[in-house]
Amino acid sequence: MLAIKADVNDIAALDKAVQRAAAKFGQIDIVFANAGIGANTPVGGTTLQAFENVLRTNLTSVFFTVQSALPHLNDNASIILNGSVISVSGNSGYAAYAATKAGVRAMARVMVSELSPRGIRVNVVAPGGTKTPIWDRTAPTAAEFEVLEKHIAAVTPLGRMGEADDIAKTVLFLASDDSRHVTGQEIFVDGGMTTAPAGAPVFRS
Repeated sequence: MLAIKADVNDIAALDKAVQRAAAKFGQIDIVFANAGIGANTPVGGTTLQAFENVLRTNLTSVFFTVQSALPHLNDNASIILNGSVISVSGNSGYAAYAATKAGVRAMARVMVSELSPRGIRVNVVAPGGTKTPIWDRTAPTAAEFEVLEKHIAAVTPLGRMGEADDIAKTVLFLASDDSRHVTGQEIFVDGGMTTAPAGAPVFRS
């Protein structure tokens, strides 16, 4: 096991981190580009710096994570990028975040075209509302998070907020040979929120 702390917005640091991993383990079979931040970026109330911070962390750094890893990837490796339901849901205040996650989807498809000659697969996992620290700013107290969780469960057909393990197991599938003929796909792990919103508890008679 090797844990390396690096700033994904520092391209030189990314390169060094990947080089250290390759030096310890040899060629790389799996890349999961999972770094991301959320921020409120409403039209009419957002600074250039706030908007670009989200783009740089959620989109630019994803591209350069893959680029840094590419020289060390085995043929037939698997790359998984982290998307989001917000790329399609139109949530107010999330213009920058939504743009980055839609960009991740588009970028993945270009990577498929470029890397398929080496058999390298590229897919996107798109979580719905999931229990992770990304909500700390939105709902910093236990009481506030409980309200948030109930709201997300009410608009999710399966009636609950996602768990980190739900995402991890989907990533594991995409990383494994079980998905060896799957590439260029975006898998929504959202309890049906994007595909069948009418089935959510809040809409049931």
